[in-house]
Amino acid sequence: MKVYLNQQEIFVGSRCSLRDLLAGSGSSTENTSVAVNNCIIPKDEWSTKMLKDSDKIIVMSAQGLL
Repeated sequence: MKVYLNQQEIFVGSRCSLRDLLAGSGSSTENTSVAVNNCIIPKDEWSTKMLKDSDKIIVMSAQGLL
C-alpha cells in the first residue's frame, strides 16, 4: 500500500505498523515524535498503530540545546 513519509510517497506491506515503518526507514526513534494524519501517536502505541493506504506520516526529531 502507498503511504507518505515526510511528504515522500513510499510503499509498504498491507499489514504495516508505525513501528515497522520507522524500523524499516532507518529513522532514529530517540527524541522523536510521530504524527499520522496530523494526530500525534504516543510512542507506546507505535507497535499497535496499523497504517492505512494514503496515510500521511510526519517524523519530527527534537534536538537539545547545548
